[in-house]
Amino acid sequence: MNEERYKISEMAKLLGVTTHMLRHYEKMKIIRPEVDEINGYRYYSVVDTRRFNLGRTLLASGFSLEQSAQIMKDIVPEELMALARQKIEEKNKEILHAELAIKYLEELESYYPDIFRKVDQVWVEHYPNMWRLELSDKEEALGGHLLDRQKKAWLENLPAVKWVSRMRAADLQNFPEGKAKYTYGLMCPEKDAVKIGLEKTGDVEVIPGGDYLVTIHTKSSRGPYLWSDVSALINYLRHEEIRTFGDAFSHIVASKNTESGHINYHKVFLKIYS
Repeated sequence: MNEERYKISEMAKLLGVTTHMLRHYEKMKIIRPEVDEINGYRYYSVVDTRRFNLGRTLLASGFSLEQSAQIMKDIVPEELMALARQKIEEKNKEILHAELAIKYLEELESYYPDIFRKVDQVWVEHYPNMWRLELSDKEEALGGHLLDRQKKAWLENLPAVKWVSRMRAADLQNFPEGKAKYTYGLMCPEKDAVKIGLEKTGDVEVIPGGDYLVTIHTKSSRGPYLWSDVSALINYLRHEEIRTFGDAFSHIVASKNTESGHINYHKVFLKIYS
């Protein structure tokens, strides 16, 4: 191997990459071999090794290969600064999403070991203020361009945002039986929603934080949701003679297969007032 010239296989070995990758970078005009007029061999130089490393570093930082090639083609400080700032903002958003995903995973880690044991048990948890975007009456989508746009923005922020059904306190007051009345929507802790940058429009309702009664209930039937699906909470309210309470919310936390079908595990939480 010549100290100043490298065949493609030699350069690939030196840089720890494939010859296919080198050819792709050559196609993007990031590196450019010279042709030996005597033997017809194509050779890369030390300049090419440095340009390849810069291109690979820019790619690893979040730029596309096309952007990397353009940056290396003609450096314009103002444009490079703008691109760098854009990538910084994108990376900060990725970090935030990763942090919120870790928060969700830690929630799973905390209650999965006891999830089967806690079915139909009732306990109290403290919840922060939450934002809610109502999207349907039961399972039928509400229309509207603004609502659809908000729905798309919220869904881009799973798992910080969760699909959550809602049962109104007014409908629970008489401890009814039969088909449940509920709406379907998206919820997110208020602090997380602000961090994410969700828009607080007129369609967004603030759900008050505080103490909530919590239970895990299972559903395996394909029929509509029934009030009996929240019977553990209703029975607790009756037993404790609690008449002042808020809405109840439900979201799926686990699911498993059985010979007879699927069983879904839902976490249900109902606002109580002291």
